[in-house]
Amino acid sequence: MSTCDNFIKKAIERNCDEPFVPGLELVGYIGNRAQIDFANVEFVQGSKNEISALPLVAGAHIFPVYQTGKKPFSGSTKTLNTSDLGGYVTNRVQFIILDNSPEVSANIVDPILDGEFFFIQENRAKHLKDATNAGNSAFEIKGFYQGLTLAEGSLDPYSDDANGGWSVALEEEKSPTSGLFLNAGTYAATKTLINTLVNGE
Repeated sequence: MSTCDNFIKKAIERNCDEPFVPGLELVGYIGNRAQIDFANVEFVQGSKNEISALPLVAGAHIFPVYQTGKKPFSGSTKTLNTSDLGGYVTNRVQFIILDNSPEVSANIVDPILDGEFFFIQENRAKHLKDATNAGNSAFEIKGFYQGLTLAEGSLDPYSDDANGGWSVALEEEKSPTSGLFLNAGTYAATKTLINTLVNGE
């Protein structure tokens, strides 16, 4: 039986070469967790926090989630929690659906009621100047381990926050890691990988 290593291994300091910037980009990606081909998922060698290959079963896609405004995906957070058996992370993804139609109800909102999902968000902080790990912090995966499920959702035709559309929040409880990143080697390679998942290739 192995012993888990819980030692801090890096100084906590400010990166003056590439200052940290908050926020998320305007586009994220959602997929059905049951369509991940887990048998062929690959991690970056030596890392438990970076996935280099995230294949889906034949015919499956991920879907772009487009947001607008100055704070896209506002409310998407990570929370550290503790229990008698150790710490864990709660991941939350929040987005607005600026539509209310039969197609949206059938293809998006109704599946969200009982489905289980994963989500790829693009952080504004990407570490592009890191010569060794350029772009490895750009794309973060939520829902890989426990799945994102519906936490809350509502539609208020007079809501200013959602501009009259659907406001949806998904949560993954008890994730074993504080961050899981998609890293195909470079920012450009990871972006290409995401595009292949969108196209179902």
